[in-house]
Amino acid sequence: MTNPHAHANPNPSVDPGRRLAEALHAQAVSSASAPAGHPVAHTAPRRSPEPRADAALRRQLLWALVIALLAGLVLGAGIGLVSLLFPGVLPTVG
Repeated sequence: MTNPHAHANPNPSVDPGRRLAEALHAQAVSSASAPAGHPVAHTAPRRSPEPRADAALRRQLLWALVIALLAGLVLGAGIGLVSLLFPGVLPTVG
């Protein structure tokens, strides 16, 4: 009887697809064999190598969101004032 998992290349070190399949299988087996409540070491979240870069990116995103919020407030206040001071100037919506 032939092996259904046999490939044309029996050497797993040469076939990258086979190496990937074996690595994924080994990872699944090791995580399934870990007792409940005990995290497996390779599934722990990884920290980025440069935490300063993350902090700088977060600061830039915060500033962009603050500026967008302020621009929305100014635009909304401007439209509100125009609609109160000059009725009929703005087109009706809906």
